[in-house]
Amino acid sequence: MIGVKKLVLEALDKIREAEAHVEKMRQATKAEISTYEQTQAEKFKQKQVESQEKVTELLQTIESQQNEQLEKQKTILLSEAKKQTQEFKEKYGKNKDSIIDYVIERVKKIYGSQ
Repeated sequence: MIGVKKLVLEALDKIREAEAHVEKMRQATKAEISTYEQTQAEKFKQKQVESQEKVTELLQTIESQQNEQLEKQKTILLSEAKKQTQEFKEKYGKNKDSIIDYVIERVKKIYGSQ
């Protein structure tokens, strides 16, 4: 009986040792998972920052391109307006005398010559 009791006690000791070993491994695994989660969270934050920087840069590029396009359109429109104004002045200058003469003739016809 003493031999059986000794075997049972040795088995219980081995079970306790195994349980202690399993607990140590569980704690180590838990620590590893925690470290891994922290690392992944930091990587994710870094990726977010990089992504936000890229979005900001892209928006600035788009805004810059739109501003350039608007400036080109403004220049074209101002040039066209200047050209039309010049054409109007030239046409007015050419037709001014004939228009004045036409108006005078119409007035004379309507009101008579005095």
